[in-house]
Amino acid sequence: MRLVWLLLCLSLLFALGGSVRTFFPASVPLSIRSPYHSVWYTSTNTSGPISGSWPRFWGQQSIVGWAGLIRVDGATFQWMGQDSIADGNATVTDIQITPTRSVFFMQAGPLNLTVTFLSPIEPSDWVKQSLPFSYLSLEAHATDGAQHSIQVYSDITGEWLSGDRSMPMQGSCQTTSSSIYHEFALQNPQPNVEINHQASDVTAYYAMTVEQGLTWQISGADETRTQFAAEGALSSSASSASGIPVFSLELAFAFAVDLGQIQSTMPPITWAVGLVRDPTVVYTTVSDSVQKRRPYYVTQYPDISSAIEAFMEDTSAASDRASLLDKKILDDAANVSAHYVDLVSLSVRQTMGGMDITIPEDVNASDVKIFTKDFVLGIGQQRVSPVEQMFAAWPAYLYLNSTLCGAMLSPLLESQDTSPGPQFAASDLGPGYPNATGPTLNPTLGVEHSGNMLILMYAHARISGDGVLLARHYSLARRWADYLLQNTLAPQNQLTANAEPTANVTNLALKGIIGVRAMAEISRVVGNEVDAQRYNNNASTLIESWLSLAQSRDGRHLLGVYDDQQSWSLLYSLYADRLLGTNLINQTSLQILDDQAQFYSAILSSAGTPLGLPIDSDTQGVSLSAWTMLTAATVANTSTRDQFIEKVWSGVSNNATLGAFTDQYNDVTGKILNGMFAPVWRRRSLIHIPDRLPNRTISIAQSGTSDSGTRAASSRNRAGLIAGCTIGSLVVTALGMFLLWRWYQNKHRMARDKVHMVESAHRLTVTPLYAFGSTEYSQDGSGASPAYVGLSPRSLPPAGIISKAARELARSAQRGGSTASSAGSPTGGQPPGSEQGTMASMAMAEVQGLRAELEGLRSMLRDRDAAHLDAPPDYTSHV
Repeated sequence: MRLVWLLLCLSLLFALGGSVRTFFPASVPLSIRSPYHSVWYTSTNTSGPISGSWPRFWGQQSIVGWAGLIRVDGATFQWMGQDSIADGNATVTDIQITPTRSVFFMQAGPLNLTVTFLSPIEPSDWVKQSLPFSYLSLEAHATDGAQHSIQVYSDITGEWLSGDRSMPMQGSCQTTSSSIYHEFALQNPQPNVEINHQASDVTAYYAMTVEQGLTWQISGADETRTQFAAEGALSSSASSASGIPVFSLELAFAFAVDLGQIQSTMPPITWAVGLVRDPTVVYTTVSDSVQKRRPYYVTQYPDISSAIEAFMEDTSAASDRASLLDKKILDDAANVSAHYVDLVSLSVRQTMGGMDITIPEDVNASDVKIFTKDFVLGIGQQRVSPVEQMFAAWPAYLYLNSTLCGAMLSPLLESQDTSPGPQFAASDLGPGYPNATGPTLNPTLGVEHSGNMLILMYAHARISGDGVLLARHYSLARRWADYLLQNTLAPQNQLTANAEPTANVTNLALKGIIGVRAMAEISRVVGNEVDAQRYNNNASTLIESWLSLAQSRDGRHLLGVYDDQQSWSLLYSLYADRLLGTNLINQTSLQILDDQAQFYSAILSSAGTPLGLPIDSDTQGVSLSAWTMLTAATVANTSTRDQFIEKVWSGVSNNATLGAFTDQYNDVTGKILNGMFAPVWRRRSLIHIPDRLPNRTISIAQSGTSDSGTRAASSRNRAGLIAGCTIGSLVVTALGMFLLWRWYQNKHRMARDKVHMVESAHRLTVTPLYAFGSTEYSQDGSGASPAYVGLSPRSLPPAGIISKAARELARSAQRGGSTASSAGSPTGGQPPGSEQGTMASMAMAEVQGLRAELEGLRSMLRDRDAAHLDAPPDYTSHV
């Protein structure tokens, strides 16, 4: 077994040597852990490398001081940041992006450097997921085989605290039994206020594990960096850090480590950076009481010192879990295409980083509510839990851990469940995050959001098996369904999610009809067969009328607007029919979808928009990533599906304009127009649910006092969509668009799904990059370690291995190649608020035995790297 593992690793190392990076997004995620902890590296084709650039906050409008230096035999090289203190900048030779990591490969004098930014994704452990910290690690290896005197340095500055750089700050250095950390905040924080999209009530932390040779300093940035460059160490002292404006003196909170005479670092040097807000969200309940809700991690860590200590002690295990998650996600994504691998790798951290998992002030862990933020550039557009964006991201959350969805729905449902109340659903919980002031009601969005909410409610119950919310808010759901019966077929004075005001929009009408059909299934779950039959009959009648109105006269495609024969649109609402298994577009009408796919292919080929496709025939120059990807998941033809994906990939990879992964962009120039991607940051999602996700028997029995209590009690009896951190794609276990396509190919085998009566036991078989044995895996670290632990940052950079390997796997499949596949289906214990998953893993004893042997592979990779040190095209002119 060990020999097989080594041979597979060895073959991959040589295969990776010939890979060429082709994906150059305009921004690369560095540290994304919450709505206000989102830091990026700007990588447009006019930007310098990270070794000569300052990171920026997500909107790209604010520099965030984060510096890195390394001193080699007395010469200082900068590997992050931009100042004139170092003797030179490290040369960036490659960048690799995975769902959890961004890895930069560099050369600094006689050293090869690997700088890894790891933002953990922990969908099955809500304590870990809600802890807003990330890791930065550095590895160094001498290319000449000699030992060198090496010291490393990193600092962060007060710019992390506020978009108003004139505000005074204060800070100090603290220690725990095994860790040391800097802590700083504004002297007069402004609760629940953001300036230039940065929160003004955060406390920043920079931490390391205590080790020999470590020194620290708090003083002006120039002073600390000059001190390190001259002496290779800091003073372990603090100048006055009280009342100094954020930007005055650019106060730096620094650590340095003297490694002595070494040939390579072992293990990596690791820092942790955190931005903490407590409370995180102010929530106004249906009774008008105001709750200051706290981050979920306080249920386990009553003070920040214990949280930091635990986070630092978890460094190695967190890296192992991330490697396993990366592998799972990228294996799944590779079944679609190499371009899909790139898009998923770029978007997953944003999806999970756009939420706050909260509990009330009394730390009642059974009352969990999750709030998401709308990431749009502009004043007054930071909406709380926007429903249409939750709809776009829902497949990703279902794929990650469907119990997350229940906690997201909870505040939206509770705040609207009044009697009497509006007949339609609200669009969000308020206009200004983090103040969830209450539902925003807009009658012109009644069809859009009533349809969205019914779809979201049933999708959550269908995948998680938890029907408590359906029973608790049944009257509210029925109110929305009755509204749709009267308004959805011919929507008048209604807006779509994209603010399209035209009457009789085909896609909007379809969403409402699917919502009515979802209500029929909700009624069956709660045992109301009379309602179930009524809504089912009405949905059948509505879809027949819709088909007669929506088809073009020649019968070759579906119109964008009834009776407008020149109109067309991306009918992304069809995805909900696939997701719910409602099969409104059933066997008799599948030819319509085949014709629609051919129509899409024609307009994709003829449109003069190389970087995307408009949402409809009336919209010019604007593409929307989320709706394009959901549309791609509805077409049976793989060529057409891949055309959609390639358009989005081209738009993202066109790095001519500044900005993070966007939802709206110009499909000709690539210019970013608004928002970020998936929950992205406008909460859009690239991740699609396969048709064979195991549907659960939905239970409406409640154990405990709240939804989260039910989730915790039932999670051990339900296999998760992804073992703990697997996606994140996702985010993350069974792939999405690939299996949806296969659904079409096997359409005659489809049968109407009665999820409340039957529990499907289907499992997705994946093709892993490596063959390995399986053993029980516990996401919370209490069980055996994952198989991929051997490729943690202690040995080979997993980001490089996984990302390139996944691309090669995809390319091989496209060429007609074949790979051996293996699948495991172990289950392990999961913490409360999670689901179990199906993942392959290895016993720790096997992994430990491999570590020494993998060291030989590291040497081979380093020799290869030494021969491939040319900078990529985007950086050559800047170093």
